Amino acid sequence: MIKKLLIRWHNFLTKYLTEGQLKLAVIGLLVLTAAAAGAYWGLTTWYQPLDSALELPTSTPDLVQETSQEATVAAGGDTPVPTEEPVCGGPPSMTVLVSGVASERYTYGLADAVRVVRADFVEQEVTVLALPRDLWVQIPGIADHGISEGKLNQAYFYGTQGMGFYDGSGQGSGLLAQTLQSNYGLRVDHYLAVNLNSFEQFINALGGIDVYLPQDVYRKQFGEPKLFLKAGSHHLNGKEAELLARSRIEIGDFGRINNQTIILKAVAAKLLSAQGVQSIPQLVEQWRDNVLTDLSPSVGQKLACLAGKMDLNQDVSFISLPQDLLEEGLVYDKARGQNTYALQGDPAELGQLLRDFQAGAWPE
Repeated sequence: MIKKLLIRWHNFLTKYLTEGQLKLAVIGLLVLTAAAAGAYWGLTTWYQPLDSALELPTSTPDLVQETSQEATVAAGGDTPVPTEEPVCGGPPSMTVLVSGVASERYTYGLADAVRVVRADFVEQEVTVLALPRDLWVQIPGIADHGISEGKLNQAYFYGTQGMGFYDGSGQGSGLLAQTLQSNYGLRVDHYLAVNLNSFEQFINALGGIDVYLPQDVYRKQFGEPKLFLKAGSHHLNGKEAELLARSRIEIGDFGRINNQTIILKAVAAKLLSAQGVQSIPQLVEQWRDNVLTDLSPSVGQKLACLAGKMDLNQDVSFISLPQDLLEEGLVYDKARGQNTYALQGDPAELGQLLRDFQAGAWPE
């Protein structure tokens, strides 16, 4: 069929065009073909995830409507209320699992910081939920390796390429996402993992961040606490921000979460400034080889567009699991053969809370 069309096209050109016109027609055809190929390559690259996409059940139109109804009921309404159209060409909402990996590489590493970011393209707001790294969970899919439970940060570690326990998509982020879904029914649409090197480089690329610390911050040196930063205002470079994000001496895991939230707010303030919004595409392009993510340039553009429409103080919220729902104590880790410190909570109660979060109905 194609051969016949080419023959007909050749006969038409040679019959009705002069030699000069024929050359121009061929050149024009080649230019159009090259342009079409370039456009096709650009579109496929534009929509192509930077890393393997999550092979998880994600939001569908029916599920979006269902969570909208749940949010309405949770907010005190009887029936769903009409919603506005999403902005920036985005979906009604999007959830992104963000992991801060305590390693300079991605071959191994624990997820020292775990956040779930809910971007609402209808209400034009973002909510960042902090999940404790020490939360004790059931870890699915790797029982053949003698592991069925552990801390939330270990779920990422067991999924890394170096461990070789998990062959699904997304490596550590993929197993971490499956763990959240299996334990609490929380579905994430995308993932982003940032290691120590890329975190430092990102902060430095922003020109550092400005933070206010409500209390002194200590580091461990030779087994003893040593003052790192005094309470008050500081301008931090990448290395200093990384040390602050990891420190938990004297303050524990909940204190570390609070300090990480201070850092995230400072980063958000920089990114949501006029200069920061303009730099987002360059930052994404600059660090695309230094992070693991299934975000495509197309999705990144939608998120950047949403960021440009928001006010940091009014439209960005940072929340954590209520401490009174979690119990601190020692849990026996079968995989390691020893007791370990962990946080435990009622899976049903935490699951309802996380599903409310996904539906946009976090309790006041």
